[in-house]
Amino acid sequence: MVMTVNILYIIQFLRYGGTEKQLVQLIRGLKGSCFRPHLCTLETSAGFLEELPIPKINLQCFHFHHLSMFSKAARLSAFIHDNDIQLVQTFFQDPFLLGAILKYFNKFKLVGSFRDMGFWRTREAVLKMRVAYPFYDGFIANSKAVRDFFVRGDRLCPKKVEVIYNGIDVKEETVTPKDGPPLVGIVANCNRLVKRCHDFIHAAAIVHRHWPETRFILVGDGPLRRELEKLGNSLGLGDAIRFTGHLADPLELIRSFTVGVITSQSEGFCNAILEYMACGVPVVATAAGGNPELVQEGKNGFLVPVGDIEKIAEKIEQLLRDQSLRCGMQQANRNKATNEFSISKMVEKHELFYDRILSTLPKRLS
Repeated sequence: MVMTVNILYIIQFLRYGGTEKQLVQLIRGLKGSCFRPHLCTLETSAGFLEELPIPKINLQCFHFHHLSMFSKAARLSAFIHDNDIQLVQTFFQDPFLLGAILKYFNKFKLVGSFRDMGFWRTREAVLKMRVAYPFYDGFIANSKAVRDFFVRGDRLCPKKVEVIYNGIDVKEETVTPKDGPPLVGIVANCNRLVKRCHDFIHAAAIVHRHWPETRFILVGDGPLRRELEKLGNSLGLGDAIRFTGHLADPLELIRSFTVGVITSQSEGFCNAILEYMACGVPVVATAAGGNPELVQEGKNGFLVPVGDIEKIAEKIEQLLRDQSLRCGMQQANRNKATNEFSISKMVEKHELFYDRILSTLPKRLS
């Protein structure tokens, strides 16, 4: 008989976001395998959480500085025991430390996830991580750049860090020419300056002066949105730029993009670029973090220096001007997304990594 392995994923919350979306896809992809997923969120969540018909527990505003952490950690420990959890995987800083504490009192294998280039790193956050590291049996990074960042910065053993790229569902459809005026878009949350959405708007203003029929769109929301809208108006973009706010599934809109842009100064593995690729959209992206692992210069897009607004505008205009180049990149992106970044490949690599981590556990029949 096949051994069933119970896995618990611990994450801060399960709202709509890149890491959260990848976790949901992983959980769904494990359906029918020998791995049975369970879920713990530290904060009250909506969105994805209700869509997952798996055993789950919500600790509701778990914080290490609050006395209630002891009772909530005890609840989670009981959940681990009752569900015979054999492997725990954590996402983000508080779950990372919580996983280490729970392992001290429970017998399971522990895996940590690295998914960015550490823009959050404060003295306190780094201390949490470094206290937790010795309890971890292995780590998963979503790009080589992320792996190298944590291996160098925290002196981790490279052999313990596996690179597993994010996955995306590529629909079976052919790439067709876009109708209407050119549409240049960016998918980025407006809640952190590291996304540098203001660079996109400045570049859009340059492009619009040369290509006045071009339209621009920013998909995402957050506290910086109002400031970005004011910037667009001050640069004379007016009705030429639209802000959609948050979209749970932006792929339908992305399919209408002529060019997809990313202006971030820090990226682990950019899900927006992956979405552009799956929709057959040429990419102009900053050469930050894992972006060069997705974008091959001149093949499926262009890489530009962070903050170089003139270069961003120049590459957008090059793609607007050269239809043959655009068509080649459209198909190259579809092929790359299908062959290298499918959800099935992402799930398979997780399963292989889990098998390796669990190989030292006593085998049981179920």
